[in-house]
Amino acid sequence: MNNQTSVYRPTFTKVDFFIIFGTAVFPPVFLAVGLLQVVASHRFSYRKGSNYSLLSTLIVMTFLWIFIYAYFVSFAGLESSIRTKETQSLMLIVAMFCLPLIVTFQVMSMRANTYFKGLETSYKELLLNQDHDEIAEIARQVNRKPEQATEDIMFLMQENTLPSGTIEDGIIYWDGENDEEEEEQEQEQEQEDDESNNDDDTLEVETDSSQKAEQEAAAESSLIRSIPSKLPKSTQCVGCGSKVILQPEESKECEYCGSWLNYM
Repeated sequence: MNNQTSVYRPTFTKVDFFIIFGTAVFPPVFLAVGLLQVVASHRFSYRKGSNYSLLSTLIVMTFLWIFIYAYFVSFAGLESSIRTKETQSLMLIVAMFCLPLIVTFQVMSMRANTYFKGLETSYKELLLNQDHDEIAEIARQVNRKPEQATEDIMFLMQENTLPSGTIEDGIIYWDGENDEEEEEQEQEQEQEDDESNNDDDTLEVETDSSQKAEQEAAAESSLIRSIPSKLPKSTQCVGCGSKVILQPEESKECEYCGSWLNYM
């Protein structure tokens, strides 16, 4: 598993930017759309900071729209000095209402982002350093519900702040983890096969050596048996018929008749 991950940084989504642009053009409609976006996604911890920041930005866009609309539409028929004065008075009233909301939402956004960054750090510690993989145990450690912990972890995976993986039956499976296990098993199997083959080869060599030694011993024994023993023997003289004792390879003259006798 690859532990190289980035750090999550809260940002607006494309939908958020679309709502902000729409609010700058026509707030009555897009403010409502923005509120729906916040309500629909606010249950996610990772969205709370962005939602508060979105509300703050929408208020700013609405403030600017009111200023432009008042100056160029509502007070367009008044003299320039009066129009400016009336616009300033109106914007002062609007600012007194909007400014506290803007500041409040910005503070809430920073607190929500800080909270989720703390969650992110805890998740990384539990998942990457302590190798926890059970959602129930992780949720207990971070004081969250299992459903909330699942949503947080899946989001961090999508944002590449955690390694990619899946969650099945409350267990986290990292991508490539099964492949690594299968590869290790294959390597172990190959090693066992190699050891078995080596043992077989050794046994065959020992068997061949034993058979060869037996064959050599048998051949030597056969050779020894095939070589006749050369001992002194009695030979009958062909001339006179007397018996003469001859040593191996010996030839001598018969002492009775003078015939030559050879060791046969």
